[in-house]
Formats: sequence, structure tokens, C-alpha cells
Amino acid sequence: MKSNSRTGKRGPGTRRKTPPATSLTALPVPGWPRFAPLLVGLLAFLVYANSLGNGFVWDDPIILSRQLVVFRSAGDVLLPPRGIPQFSPDYYRPLTVASYLLDRALGGGGPFAYHLSVVLAHALAAALVCVLAGQLLGVGTAAAFGALLAGVVFAVHPIHTESVAWAAGRSDVFATCFLVAALIVHRAGSWSWRRSAGTGMLAAAALGAKENAVALYPLLLLSDVLVPPTDLPRRLRPGDWLRRYAGPLAVAAVYVMLRRAALGEFVGSAPGEKLSSVEPGALLAAVGVYAGKLVWPLGLDPYIDHLPSSIGLRVAVVAMLLASLAGAVWWWRARRGVPLFCLLWMALTLAPSLTILWKIPDTPVAERYLYLPSVGFCLMIGYGAMRAWAAAPERWRTVLAASGVVVILLGTHATIRRNPVWHDDVALWADAASKSHRSGMPLRSLGAAYQKRGRLGEARRAFEGALERQNSPRGLQIVLNNLGTLAMGDHDYAAAQRYYEKALRANPQGADTLFNLGLAILYRGERSPDAAKRALDYFLRARQLSRLDGDIEAALGQAYVIIGDEQRAAGHFRRALELGVAPVTADSVRGYLAKIESSATGGEGRPAEVKRGGAP
Repeated sequence: MKSNSRTGKRGPGTRRKTPPATSLTALPVPGWPRFAPLLVGLLAFLVYANSLGNGFVWDDPIILSRQLVVFRSAGDVLLPPRGIPQFSPDYYRPLTVASYLLDRALGGGGPFAYHLSVVLAHALAAALVCVLAGQLLGVGTAAAFGALLAGVVFAVHPIHTESVAWAAGRSDVFATCFLVAALIVHRAGSWSWRRSAGTGMLAAAALGAKENAVALYPLLLLSDVLVPPTDLPRRLRPGDWLRRYAGPLAVAAVYVMLRRAALGEFVGSAPGEKLSSVEPGALLAAVGVYAGKLVWPLGLDPYIDHLPSSIGLRVAVVAMLLASLAGAVWWWRARRGVPLFCLLWMALTLAPSLTILWKIPDTPVAERYLYLPSVGFCLMIGYGAMRAWAAAPERWRTVLAASGVVVILLGTHATIRRNPVWHDDVALWADAASKSHRSGMPLRSLGAAYQKRGRLGEARRAFEGALERQNSPRGLQIVLNNLGTLAMGDHDYAAAQRYYEKALRANPQGADTLFNLGLAILYRGERSPDAAKRALDYFLRARQLSRLDGDIEAALGQAYVIIGDEQRAAGHFRRALELGVAPVTADSVRGYLAKIESSATGGEGRPAEVKRGGAP
């Protein structure tokens, strides 16, 4: 056996010449593989077509009505202002924000455009997975079968419903799309400066969509080492490697600088944020949950509030990890770079999601975090299918193809049935509440959905049920805040004030509760100057915590009008219009301003709206 001319030894990705009769991929190539990515993309679109009628759920209204209003220019997208309401302190996702702004411009604010962009991105991602699988597996009927199956499984896998059927799940879809495209471009041709620049541009888009796209960098290197492209130069010099990686590395440097400038630090953290301690058993359980959902995606749950603690699961996970390690060693020694690359893909892209165990212990795992890792899983399926097809006698290939069709049909059916769960908040949280029996979050969210629809009796029962479950201080604040809002709707301002005071004791930093408590005091005192003065203190405290909230500015203006300080009132009213408020509130604010400007002062006008409690 001849040694590799570049390294003096054979690596796992080194290609060797094999007789056509024994090669896995040296079989005649049918004409259909060139159209396979297009067919895969079309299938992905059709499977998720019934999600195009979904509305806004969960975090969608917060993003659209409270966060997007802050982004007024390209500079705001690249360097977001500080203090955006309910905006995670470790998020730096300019491309995702830009996609929201584009959807709003094209769709006029309706939900269809926001869902269409995500479904189209998923269709593109599925097509790209098919292309990448073709690059990795090579040519021939067996390889074409494996590449097609990898793309189709990715297109219809039910684990993707949370990312695709939910408008706010888009960041994982976009990041995956650009990451896979970057790998394809990286592997597709000569080691040129132009290709390096193209890879860098796609890397920038992936990083701008979501932080987990940083996994692209080790994947680029692993791709070259484990599954080297066919056009790899016979002799590599340091300048060749520099040329190949210059684009992605330059983009990484720019990304780090922009992220630090936007967040004030590279990681990003909330003031006083503390990480929870995590037991090794919980980490094993999280890995087990993720692996189980990839292999057997039934019983999907939008809100997983705890991890299974059975010894059997932990033993099974340890066995799986040991088997994976043994497989990796065997593939390395057998010089099979593709399955080793797929295994490392799953490990590298899943690892960032495990940090949620430390940061958000109330929701230790989430199904949308599997979107990017599932690419490695589907590529592994494609590789296995290629090996099976090449080894199977002719009469068994029909059975193999039929088995693949059955799996695809089952996945398609499950995904189409799952998509409507994300149609509206009632459907979403009714599904979550039926599967979660510990956390109060699904019930309190279901109560908020009922409240929004005017089904107040069902809302109150849901909130009271949530109080009987586990709630974080923030969660308890939300439940009590919403019960106070129901009391405000009944004009029982004394009861509303009691609920808001309890909510404030649960979470003294709740800006929404401070705002609502001020309103309850104002209305209970019949909007007298004395009541306005007492309410003013709560409005000002709420403003310190949320300086970009137009509703708080409108309430401050209203209080100052009642007190008689028209100059301050006018300033807050103008600020409210600048930040953006609901149309009805905006009309009321303009009415106040008109009265002030015409010197016809008074405390008349539509009262500010109560905040129901924000995102759980």
C-alpha cells in the first residue's frame, strides 16, 4: 500500500484507488441525483406548508412589539442599544434581527411573512444537507441513495417543528443554513482567495444568526482532515492553509470585536446573574433526552421542565457514550472519516446547548436546540444507507428502499400533525400543560392566552392552578401580576393592588408589576392628585428598569397631567410616541398633547393599559 504523499502516512480521510467491483461509490450514476436537492427542498416546504397559517405565539409578540421598535437603523442592528425590553443579555444576532425587519417590511406585520421566511429557510437547509451529503459520500448509486436519504430525513424530521413552525425559532434554521452552505463552498473547489472569502461571508451570516454557529470553525478543519476534498493539492505549504482559512478567520475577528462592542463583554450576562450548579447525572440525563428525541421523536414537548432521574437512563447514556468513543476509535483506525465527522458534528453542535443546564435550570433542554446537531445525525443515516445499499444483494435493495420510504412517510405524518400545535398560544400551552406537571409556566402561559381571548374564567382557573405548581420568583410574579390584571378588569382595584404587591415581593425588579401597581393606586384613588403622586413613584421605578418602554412613558405623562406639571407631561408623551405604543394608546397620548398645547389642561383621557405580565 502506498503512503500518502503529503503526510507520509494514511489518514482517516485519505482516498485510495479501489477496483470498481469493490468500491462503495464506483457504481453507475443515475441522472436523478442532480435534481435531488431541489426535490428535497420542495418536500421540506410541503411538509411545513400547514404551518404558514400559524399565528404569533410565545415570545413572538414581545419580539415584534417591544424589541423590533428599538431597531431603527442598520447601526442599531449591528450595535443594538442597551436596555431592550426582555432581550437576552448574551444575544448578538444581527442577521436574525434583520430578517424580522425584512419580514415586517414585506408582509406588513402579519404572521404569514414571518412564517414563510422560516419555512423557505428550512427548505433551503434541507437541500443543502443533501448537497453536503453528496460531497462527503462521493459518486455512484449507493452514494446518491445515501445523500438523498440524508436530505429527506432532515426535511421531514419531527424534531424540527419547534424551530420551523414557530417564527421565533428561526435563529437555529438560519444559522444551520449558512453553516452548511459555508462547508459546501469550502469543499467545492480550489484553495483560492475567492473561495476563502465566500466561505468567510457565509460564516459571518451563520454567526450573525446564532452563536452556536461557532461550531463551523472546528467543522471546517475536521472536514479537511477527515474527509479531504478530491482536489486537495499534493503538496501543501503554510501559505495554502492561510489562503484557505483567511476568510473565515478574518470574519471571526470582526465578529468578536462587534460582539464585545454590542454586549460590553464577549459572553454577555445579566447584572447579578448567577449560574446554577449541575450534577453529572443531570448532564447525562440531558444528553439522553437529546439522543432519544433524535432517534425517536415522539411525545414532543414545547416546554420540558425537568430531566428524568432514573438510574437506567444514566447507565444507558454512559453505555452510549462509551460505544460512541469505541466507534470513533475504530473509524479512525479503519480510516473511515465520514462517520467520525458525523459523530463529531453532533458532539460539537450539541455541546453549547448543554450550557442551558447552568443558565436556565427551569427549562434544562429544548427541542429547537437539536436543529443543527440533527444535520450530523442525518448525514450519519445517509452514510449508513450508502454502506447498506452497496453491500446488499440486488433483491434486498428494493426492501431497503421501501424501508426508507416507510420511515419518511412516518416522519412526514408526525411533522404535519405537530405543526398546528404552534398555531396559537391556546393550542401551544394546552399541549405543554398536558405534558408538564411540575412547572407552573405552561399553565400561567395558558392562562395568559385565555385572558387575551377574553375567556376570563378559564384564565383565572389556569393561573390558580399555576400557583399550585413550582414557580421561580419571576414566574410567581407573572401569575400574581396577571391575577391583578383580571381584578383590574373587574374594577376591583383594591384586590388588584394586593395581587401586585405580592407580585412585587416575589420579584422586586419586575418593571411590569411596578407599572401596574402604579395604575392600580391611581385608579383606586380615582385619579386624584394625591393618588397620582403615590403612583408616580412606581412609574419612575419601572422606568429605571425599562427605559425603552413607551407605555411607562405614557403613564408618567398621565400622572404629571393630573398633578399639573404640563411641561414634564408633554416630554414623557413625546417620548412615548417616539418609542412606540399601541395605536389606541397613541391616540390618547396625542389627545393629551393637543390639550396641553392648547392650554386646555385636565386629567381627562383614556387611561393607560395594564400590562399582563410579559413573557414567562
